Amino acid sequence: MADYKDIIHGTISNIVGKVKDVAESGTVRNIYDKGVDKAKSCGRIAKLTLEMNGEAEELKRVYTEIGRLYYEDHKDDAPEPYYASLFAQADEIKEKLRDMDDEIKSMKSEFQAEYDDDDIEVEICNFEDIVEESENNPEE
Repeated sequence: MADYKDIIHGTISNIVGKVKDVAESGTVRNIYDKGVDKAKSCGRIAKLTLEMNGEAEELKRVYTEIGRLYYEDHKDDAPEPYYASLFAQADEIKEKLRDMDDEIKSMKSEFQAEYDDDDIEVEICNFEDIVEESENNPEE
């Protein structure tokens, strides 16, 4: 049995020696360095992509503000033909928004009136206000 132990010991020593040779030759270090460089590059790409998306959103916001200001300044004038159709669309959308807001207010007042006679207290709030309140006060 001693022969098998010697064979196994010799095999393990041989493998350890080869691993040391590979590690000392720089192959492992080169692979490690390349992996680190790739990880850094991927991280930088992700960071730049997020920054680009943020800047693109800011650009959209600026364009929107420019359009809103132009609309406000020229809505009562005779706009150029291209803008006239866009101004008409904006006016239609604003009217639809007013109608929807009026309907919401009407429904809220009807709902509130229905429960005014009961002992139940009902508070009608905007969804955005509730979300904002819960985000600002998470422990409640």
